[in-house]
Order: sequence, then structure tokens, then C-alpha cells
Amino acid sequence: MMAKRFSFLFLLTPILLLAQNSFEWTSKKEKISIDFKLVSNLIILPVKINNVELNMILDTGSESSIIFSLPENDSIEFRDVKKIFIRGLGETEKIEALYSVQNKLDLSGYKTKNFPLLIVLNQDINISERLGVEVNGILNSSFFKGRIIEIDYIKKKMLIHKNGKKLKKKRLDTFEIIPVRIVKERPYVNLDARINEIDVALNLLVDIGLSDGLWLFEKDKIKSNANYFEDVLGRGLNGEIVGKKSRVDRVQIANFEFKDALVSYPYSKFFPLFQFSEERNGSIGAGILYRFHLIFDYEQNRILIYPNSKFSEPFNYNMSGLEIQHNGVEYFNEKVPLATSKLNSSQNLDVLANGTEKFLYKFILKPVFEVATIQKDSPAALAGILVGDKIKRINKKNIQRYSLQQINEMMRSEEGKWIYIDIERKGVSIAFKFQLKKII
Repeated sequence: MMAKRFSFLFLLTPILLLAQNSFEWTSKKEKISIDFKLVSNLIILPVKINNVELNMILDTGSESSIIFSLPENDSIEFRDVKKIFIRGLGETEKIEALYSVQNKLDLSGYKTKNFPLLIVLNQDINISERLGVEVNGILNSSFFKGRIIEIDYIKKKMLIHKNGKKLKKKRLDTFEIIPVRIVKERPYVNLDARINEIDVALNLLVDIGLSDGLWLFEKDKIKSNANYFEDVLGRGLNGEIVGKKSRVDRVQIANFEFKDALVSYPYSKFFPLFQFSEERNGSIGAGILYRFHLIFDYEQNRILIYPNSKFSEPFNYNMSGLEIQHNGVEYFNEKVPLATSKLNSSQNLDVLANGTEKFLYKFILKPVFEVATIQKDSPAALAGILVGDKIKRINKKNIQRYSLQQINEMMRSEEGKWIYIDIERKGVSIAFKFQLKKII
């Protein structure tokens, strides 16, 4: 994810021909409902690939689906594999990958036996550490073709409709319609924006695999204003993406307008040259799209949108300058009253008597939190926190009481809020404090 809620980008330019995959409907229901996790605005879907359960980020912005990790103690068989080289976003050269066809994909009863995949088992690509949940790869939107796909960000459900004609017209009439162009199975839209008091027409890729709301390429009238800061905007397959973070005066999607929306301007050196076309100006991502109930109708070249309860949420960002990630696990103990505890032989437990009352100390494995990156001259940097510091406590509470997403939300909560952090550095405990500061 974090804006600096880390943005994850998987725009690929593989040197391959996309295989055609045909899906069959094996469910007895007229629509398939799939619950998903929503982390840093990203949709993480449970799927089965070659009969193995995986967690995949749904990404309308990628031409290809890709696997970059496997579940622990599990394996997947891939057939018809060939070695290729691909280029993703980032500053490094092309990277080696495997290309495989004739893979089985099962979306809860919507299946194909000829699903093309890229496999990049690179140890440097560990999105799970940054998101705080297990992620095995990304799933492109090729399965949108021929079906109506509905995304409910509030209920965290994706619906695949067998017959889109059965959607009630009365219900659809409440939605706004956005015309889209489908190019290489990716949707593009035209939107209007006002940047530096100049009205600009934008051609944007619709990218729900981008956790930020808006990415624009600087060119001609599209320029960052003077009020910006340089930041690590996200990570692609080829490494970190750096650029400017600022705000636009407004951006309009259908009849809905957002003022002072956050925008990122990635530096061109982090993109392959052919990503910058004369037509495309950037991407609209989940930081805006999660504010709507979405219906994708590729057959009729349209997306239907309806504002949900998140529509009016402010465009906040991480004001600490910290990006925190998981890095391994270690044992922690939790004290539990003996009277309320249920024992079994698999638990790691010590019993401690305290007067007449007995407690159990339950030893469990939990993730280690560490500082992944720090923005230069940010409140956290000025306080003295360093990359690699292991975080032990935040605001006087054990770090294990928080999820990574809760920590990120705290860092973007409100300007002026005091953050107290206890860290461990080379075996030494150090306490820091700083105030969240709004720059843009």
C-alpha cells in the first residue's frame, strides 16, 4: 500500500504472446460471491491455481498474472514452461522469469484450464512484508471478459455474474456510467482535472492494483506544483519507484468531484520508455476507486460507479515519514488467567503461581516489525529513527497489539498527534517521540 502507504505496482512488459483462456461456469448459482481482504486499498483474493490455494492481488492495470511466492511447505506444478525476460517498474534491468500456460485457475466455480502465468521467484520481491498479510502474486483482469464483475469495497466482496442482463435496471439506473476503452485487457478512461489552476483532460489507466489514488506523468500542462515532497512512491518488480507527492486542485470522475486529491508524479527513469505514450497521462488507482461501488462491464465498454460510505473520506497520507514492515517472527509471551484457559499438548505454556492465583504464560510466534524506509527530513527522521530499527512499542503499547494496517492508519491520522516509539537497535533499547506533520 500508504501514501506513503506503500503503492504496489505490477505493470509488466513481458516478451511473450498472451495465451487465450476460456472460462467455464461450474457453479450452480447465478452469481459467484468471493470474500476478499482489503489491505492498503488493495483487493487480495483467495484463488486456486493448479489446485493450490493462493492469495492474489486483483490488478486491472497489469497485462499479465504473476506468481512471486509460494505458500510455506507447499509446491505447485507448472507445465509448458519457458524462460523469458520481463521488465517491470523500477530502475534495474530486465529480470528473468518463467512463462507457463495450461494452468488451472479456479475462482470459486469460475474456472479455466488454460491460464497463462509468469513466475518470478525472486527473494527481493516480498510484498507480504510490506502489507502484513500473505500475498503470493497478482491476478490480472482477463477473467472480466464476458462477465459482469461487481466490487463492493464496504462488504469486501467480489461478485461474478453469470448473466449480466439479469441485473435489475432499476438498480443500475442509480449508477453513473464511465465509458472505457479496453486495450490488451486493460481499461482506460478519460477524466477531467484541474492542475495548477489549469484545466486538463486526462487519459488514465484504471488500476485497482495501485493503492494510491492518482499517478500522473509530468509533461506539458501536467506538472507538480511547488508544494511537494520527494518520496518512495511504491515498488515494482524492478525495485523502488521514486517521485514527487503533491495535490491537484480537483479531479472529476463522471459527475463526482474530488478537491485537493493526492497525486504522485513518478520520475520517468523508473518507467520503461514505452510506458510513456502520447495518449496515456497516468493511472487512476484504488485510493479514489475504493470510494465507489464498482461494476465492470467490459463487453459494453463501461464501468458503473456508485459512491459508498467511504466517498467523503479525506485524502490523508503518512505524516511520520516511516514505512514499517514485517521482518521474520519471534516468540512473545502472553499472560492468561489459568481459570479461563484451555490446555492442549500443542501449546507452549508455562504456569506461574502468583499468591493464590495462577497464570499461564503462553509463548506464541508473532511477526517482528521493523523500519523499512524513512523519508528524508520527516518527523521520524529528525527524531533519530533509522532504517532497520526494530519496533517494540508504539504509544506505550506492545507492538504486537497492532496490525500493520492499524499502524499505518495511526501514522496518517491527524496533524500534530504525538507518536511515542520504543525501538531496539543493536541490542539497545531507545525511546523516541515526534509529532505528525502535514507537508502538503
